[in-house]
Amino acid sequence: MKLTKQLEAEILKHYNAYWDAYLKGDIKKFASYFDSTITVFGTAKAEVFTNKKAAEKFYKATAHQMSGKAEMRKRKIALKVVGTSVLIYEQFDLYVLAQNEWMIYGHVRMTSMVEQKGGSWKVVLQHASFPDNRADEGEQIATQKIKAENVQLKEAVQRRTVELESKNKELQIESALERVRTVAMAMQQPDDMLDMCQVISKELENLGVTEIRNIQTAIIDINRDSYLNYEYFRLQKKKIVTPVEYKKHKIVHAFVKKMLKDPEGFFTKQFKGVPLKQYIQYMVKASQFVDPATKKTASLHYYFYSIGPGALGISTYAPLTKDAIDLFKRFRNVFQLAYRRFIDIQKAEAQTREAEIELALERVRARTMAMQKSEELPEAAAILFQQVQSLGMPAWSAGYCTWDDDKKNSVTLWMSSEGVLQPPFTAPTTKDELFIEMRKGQEDDKTFHVVEMGGKKLVKHYEYMRTLPVVGEILDSIINAGHPLPGFQIMHHAYFSKGFLLFITY
Repeated sequence: MKLTKQLEAEILKHYNAYWDAYLKGDIKKFASYFDSTITVFGTAKAEVFTNKKAAEKFYKATAHQMSGKAEMRKRKIALKVVGTSVLIYEQFDLYVLAQNEWMIYGHVRMTSMVEQKGGSWKVVLQHASFPDNRADEGEQIATQKIKAENVQLKEAVQRRTVELESKNKELQIESALERVRTVAMAMQQPDDMLDMCQVISKELENLGVTEIRNIQTAIIDINRDSYLNYEYFRLQKKKIVTPVEYKKHKIVHAFVKKMLKDPEGFFTKQFKGVPLKQYIQYMVKASQFVDPATKKTASLHYYFYSIGPGALGISTYAPLTKDAIDLFKRFRNVFQLAYRRFIDIQKAEAQTREAEIELALERVRARTMAMQKSEELPEAAAILFQQVQSLGMPAWSAGYCTWDDDKKNSVTLWMSSEGVLQPPFTAPTTKDELFIEMRKGQEDDKTFHVVEMGGKKLVKHYEYMRTLPVVGEILDSIINAGHPLPGFQIMHHAYFSKGFLLFITY
């Protein structure tokens, strides 16, 4: 077959109509130029077909992306006969409409093979590509540029990986902090700090902080030169509350002074060798818990951050990294805010408690001030018993006790037991051990004196009490009714000039 001008014009007419239909979105007309066995290799990844049906389906589904939005500019077309087929070579610049502005998408190379079938020219092969702009003149492959691009891509991937890992780590930390915040905000009483210590230990371990010995909070009481240590030991899963007299060890004292001096204070100390052995001996002597691992470790490391009237601390069997210390500070910051709220709640509760106490005192005061004769003391004793019970004191018996003479050789007791009024009774303070202790407390100028008694001593005391008038009859009636006498009791004496208040609890 010879390519005449007439034949060339005929083929180009079909070819231009073919692309004109495509750019206008007339896919039915566009596909009418396809041979049933057309092979297409387009520029898009999915644009590969080996039959008319598949090609038409793709172009129909994507027609809206091209119709009125793409133009072929600077077209250069050439034809060549190959056997009974004609190859059409074309190069053009593809322009696309984006945000109301035409911009070049790229330079396209297009090869189409057409054959005359059934009196019409059909496209049997179509191939389009974008030239490799990285290759310079005289090059087929831009090897060096590809290598450089790969290096840049690798670096970009590494940067992105580090960035994603960092963001993922931060999300893990924030989730851990939120879990600590939840526990801290739920605190209602000091012992709840043990749960807080446990959750901090668990979250730090999950975040990769190893060798944790314990997490602790120290709540400082400067009036008593001591602090309460709330501790959770990780390996033993043990929760302990320990009072510590901080002036008995110079390093512990230095730690407390640092925490009280600076609300943002940080204190760290490590023990190795002989100092570690000496510190363990100190902890044993001070009745502090020494976990088995501490006795075997080569070193012990403490890190404390101030929380105002105390500290949040961590001890480890190996030194912490700077990142781990910074992470622990973030946990402290979360806890510190919740702890301040906890202190505010405690203050509010203390104020409420003080109001309750004042109200109870006023009730007792009003009844005692209204007394006209000593016979009314039992009723006042009943009021006293009711009020101490209402304040949460587990009193078995409560009442007033007055000395019968200046030498305090005998005492008269006006008691109410379990809210039941008892007639007053008198007892010498020179024979029974418990009554001797009552007198001795005031002779020693004590304002408050506690005596605990149980076992054979208490049995002997009640045997003596049963020999006394009035109270002996009361005790006998209790025993005869089938109620056993206490096997252990605690006597609380609050002294005043003429005697004392007595509270008896189990």
